[in-house]
Amino acid sequence: MLSNLLSGLVLLHAVLTHASDPYAGWPSYAELPLNASYPTKAAWGVWGADDVNGALNHITNSTILAARAEIQLGETFNLNLPLAEPTIPVNPNRRPLQHLFQPGSGYSDDVVIMNTQISTQFDGLRHFPYSTNASIDTYQWYNDLIPDYEDVIGPSPTTVLGIQQAADKTIVARAVLLDFAGWAKTQNLTYDALTSNYSITTTQLDAVAAWQGFGDDCFQPGDILFVRTGWVEQYNALDAYHQDILPFTKDGPSMGMLASDDTLEWLWDKKLSMVAADNPAFESTPFDKYISGVARSLHQVFIGGK
Repeated sequence: MLSNLLSGLVLLHAVLTHASDPYAGWPSYAELPLNASYPTKAAWGVWGADDVNGALNHITNSTILAARAEIQLGETFNLNLPLAEPTIPVNPNRRPLQHLFQPGSGYSDDVVIMNTQISTQFDGLRHFPYSTNASIDTYQWYNDLIPDYEDVIGPSPTTVLGIQQAADKTIVARAVLLDFAGWAKTQNLTYDALTSNYSITTTQLDAVAAWQGFGDDCFQPGDILFVRTGWVEQYNALDAYHQDILPFTKDGPSMGMLASDDTLEWLWDKKLSMVAADNPAFESTPFDKYISGVARSLHQVFIGGK
């Protein structure tokens, strides 16, 4: 009985320690993945084998209260693109928005038919699995919770890792905007955001943060990182004709963050809950980079590895 009591006290101490320091024993980026059989730099098991939220777990009651304490002006800003923008999706295989009106007796309804990968959108955890060769038989989803692609697109798809789980978790967090486009102008740095694969590095983001007057501690666990690349600004400067033909004339490249171990380690160490940008993919395209010596994209590690 004494040994059971001592075991219980040790367990209680471990729980209390974890509660006071949620990052006690937190693995370094170098220690990922936790199991050599897991995909490249996957955070599988870090939050538990059955976890469905991944990095959103960085958002806690404490981080939300801390974020509230920083509100000064109470002003709000809409960061969404209009639902019909771009008018032709950057990937022309995706269908543009259809907005119809359904009249009724004394009222009218809006009917919207859209591909969820247009306008401003949030990638769910079933959107982009790990894959070694773009073949269905190599797909792997976060925490290995979905055994087969049929469970995603079949007649009775699973709800596991569905976007509703992020809604159930709720996303309320502090955001940090790094204005790369504004900083680049001060450096006389020129690039074509729409048609080049210019890749932003973490060294540059650190320089942007310093230029904006942020200190080394500008990021807190649970924060959301926003990067302004200038893509939307350049797109909006096009006339309607060139906006519409852009998806059919560009050969694939688009600027964004560099997909690399350095980028992933920089983000991992900051314990961010989400990343976002004003370009189509956050990372630069095409997806032709290597992470830890393996052909991988940030999409694979962000979404499949979480």
